[in-house]
Amino acid sequence: MIRFRSLKTKIILSVIIVVVVIEGVFLYLNIKTLSQQMIEKTEEEAFNLSETIRLSIRYAMIKDRRDEYQRIIDDVAQRKGILEVRIFNKAGEITVSSDRTKVGTVVDMKAEACYGCHREDEAKVLLPSDSKTRVYHTEKQRLLGLINPIYNEPSCYPCHPKTINVLGVLDTMISLEEFDKEKAQLYNRMLLSGVISVIVLSLLSSLLLRRFINRPIDKLLTATKTAAQGDLDQTVRIKSHDELGELSDSFNHMILELKRSRDAIEGWTQTLEQRVQERTRELQQVQDQLVQAGKMAALGELAAGVAHEINNPLTGVLTFSSLMLKKTDENHPWKKDLENIVQQTTRCRNIVKGLLDFARQRKPDKKESDIHFLIDRTLTLVENQARFQNIKMVKEFKTGMPMLFVDADQIQQVFMNIIINAADAMGENGGTLTIKTVFNNGIVEISFMDTGCGMSKDHLLKVFTPFFTTKETGKGTGLGLAISYGIIQSHGGEIEVESETGKGSTFRIKLPIGKQNGEMGGSGGAQKEKV
Repeated sequence: MIRFRSLKTKIILSVIIVVVVIEGVFLYLNIKTLSQQMIEKTEEEAFNLSETIRLSIRYAMIKDRRDEYQRIIDDVAQRKGILEVRIFNKAGEITVSSDRTKVGTVVDMKAEACYGCHREDEAKVLLPSDSKTRVYHTEKQRLLGLINPIYNEPSCYPCHPKTINVLGVLDTMISLEEFDKEKAQLYNRMLLSGVISVIVLSLLSSLLLRRFINRPIDKLLTATKTAAQGDLDQTVRIKSHDELGELSDSFNHMILELKRSRDAIEGWTQTLEQRVQERTRELQQVQDQLVQAGKMAALGELAAGVAHEINNPLTGVLTFSSLMLKKTDENHPWKKDLENIVQQTTRCRNIVKGLLDFARQRKPDKKESDIHFLIDRTLTLVENQARFQNIKMVKEFKTGMPMLFVDADQIQQVFMNIIINAADAMGENGGTLTIKTVFNNGIVEISFMDTGCGMSKDHLLKVFTPFFTTKETGKGTGLGLAISYGIIQSHGGEIEVESETGKGSTFRIKLPIGKQNGEMGGSGGAQKEKV
């Protein structure tokens, strides 16, 4: 049973169709050409015969020997294939004919046999060669008719006026029966040769396709099915320099890569638990960030309410205690108590102020800013403070840093909180604070690396939680990093911290670059300096 889904069958059928079409066109053109050549040769023979008859009866017609040229015409008409030879005058009357029953009859000028000369109103004197012959049909067969005008010559002037150009027409009618038989035989021979050619070409194409296409494809198909079942220890060898050879090379390369990948996957499965744990920790960090954001949002609402509730009474306590302290003498027994009240009330006011700042985080007013300029301006504000006297500051700024669209005041506040925390972590003994900027893939990264006391892993998980601080009581509110976290989040950035006890901490801030009309302005040049 023929499988029409087979590539081999489709190709063979396509080749057969193409061969049939080409052979058909070739046969048609060849038969048409040969038929034209045969009819032209037949017409040429008919014309030569007509000329022979005309020249043979010329002398008898000049001498007006009617019996003589009648006999010549009768003899010619006896030849095989010649049906009738006749002569009719200009008026169309048949004067001489091999069929004597037609002598004296008049030819129909509008008949198919007369159309060559009388297709117009007046008869033509000179006819082109293609108008002297015509092929027409009778009830029994096809006929070839050839008309040969008999012109008025000087030797004819004694009997015919000089004004007459054509005296009559010699009309010869030849049967095309033999011609049609030969033509049919030619058709049959050529058709048979075409069918044989199609069959031979189809068989050769089938053998060639099976040898050069079907067998290699079967090998590739078998190897593919085997590979699909998991057996990758195989190769396909096709010794050819064509597309199938390249396909086998690609298949072998693919099998090799699949085997390598499978080996790698088998190796990865041995460490899958470790990788899952790493991904779990990463997801936990993301979840912690989401929880942190939720806490900050909730605490923001709480802070706003608490600050409004206690701010007014706290202001009153601080105001009256400060007035009483000014009116109290140095030796008054309430002096120390009032100083303690003012000190603690001032601390409470700072905490409330921090709460208000945390609760009222406004939408950033972003403008084009130079990140290096913001860092330098922040360092200028703190470098003269006592806590920074023993701290060496190192700036490693990248060249060609793009301008950022940020809220300069808020970003400077973040820098201030991180720098002050770094100074507190390094303490009175001092240390080194390195500030580094990097630009990569549309992200500006600012790193603050100190050599302070560092933090434990437990503290790292809480470092951005509001009110959490590792400083001594009275030295910090625990809101600085929480506020910084919210500011960076509102800028679409990230803030990360790495720390190890006894080795210092590193805060990394990542900020995206906004669109700047297709251009990015350059920040300050690269710097590496020590202060």
